[in-house]
Amino acid sequence: MKTERDYQRTRLYRAEWELIDNYELLTLVECWDFLAEIIESPWFQTDFPSTAGYLAGSAAQAGLSGPQEHRPNNRLVYLHKGDRRRGLKIRPGYRRRYAESWCSTITLPLWSRNKLTLIHELAHICCWCDAKNGHRMSAHGKEFARIYLTIVMHVLGDDEYAELHEAMLQHKVRVHPGVVQRATKSPRQP
Repeated sequence: MKTERDYQRTRLYRAEWELIDNYELLTLVECWDFLAEIIESPWFQTDFPSTAGYLAGSAAQAGLSGPQEHRPNNRLVYLHKGDRRRGLKIRPGYRRRYAESWCSTITLPLWSRNKLTLIHELAHICCWCDAKNGHRMSAHGKEFARIYLTIVMHVLGDDEYAELHEAMLQHKVRVHPGVVQRATKSPRQP
């Protein structure tokens, strides 16, 4: 079976671009800390168990306080925690135009180091790991949009969720009709 065509990528990006100026740029270590806090949260491990296990890798056994740098030839290649072969890795995205997630590695050019883009890239990994036939789905399809909105709601709160959902509706982004569950607690402000 073929992979579904990525039919709404431009629409989803336009919806994001309306809100992207509301977020400040983060350093790579701050990006790591932000994603680690999401991955270690109980709601994420309940809603996305395969992704949480996949991205945790050996970090739980490593007992390390923060990310480690992998710097062959004195150039930062990526941040990781524990065994370099497993778990989340964040790359700086030298000379890259776009942010990208592939397997457990998220590549972030300077312009994309903000909370909304980090959640977008994390939603790709969640879609691949936890959605049924996720590897065959459209990269920005309606299932992805639902997962993306779910993570935004839990992490950034109901107001940001409402703004993003309204922008998606305005740009005619389709969202899977599955229920996006409301956060039970107020959003955490890292």
